[in-house]
Amino acid sequence: MLIIEILQNAGVQQRIFHARDLVRLSGGSPTRYYRLVHQAWAKGYLMRLQHGTYMVAPKYRTVKVSKFVIAGQIVPNSYISFESALSYHGWIPERVVQVLSVISKGRPRHFETPLGDFEFEYVHLPVKVAEFLSGVTREEYQGQTFLMATPLRALADYVYDRKIEWTSIDWLLDSLRIEEENLRTLTLADFQQVKSVFRARRVLAFLNGIQRELFATTRSFKR
Repeated sequence: MLIIEILQNAGVQQRIFHARDLVRLSGGSPTRYYRLVHQAWAKGYLMRLQHGTYMVAPKYRTVKVSKFVIAGQIVPNSYISFESALSYHGWIPERVVQVLSVISKGRPRHFETPLGDFEFEYVHLPVKVAEFLSGVTREEYQGQTFLMATPLRALADYVYDRKIEWTSIDWLLDSLRIEEENLRTLTLADFQQVKSVFRARRVLAFLNGIQRELFATTRSFKR
């Protein structure tokens, strides 16, 4: 269990880590690194999530691993979006098994891990490069961070990816089962921020439609 002791001494045994971290912690020798990893993997102490990405096996952990942290570590600089983000924020009632993320470039990717409970999907959306992380926040779980779309950004990503056309706010209430009280927490700043991300007319029309109906039906809309 030498590699477990190395991780414990470094205080990272509960974290997800990469090959470069293990090389550094094991003394910087690739030979030593490969030997330690092979031994730990063969004995079931270490779990490989994807090539070069590891975690201590669940039975040797005292902290539950977050599927969102895993998603962000498998593909760095990605952020959680679509139904996964809407579920995280409590905007839709469904528990989403797939972890759906957005990447800044590249082809769609699909990963399964030895954990077995979750699948990880990554898609690229052609948004304005400088605004890629607009409407995205940094969240934390047990000392490790991940990027999460705000509800409106997640909804805009969903509309773009699924090619949804604006009809009325009833579609959000009936098809996605979003509660109207959640929509009424949105502010003008939220709309301005997310609309700055997209060039697609369909998404802008959808966002304008939501904003227009909310303004038309309430005076308590936040500014």
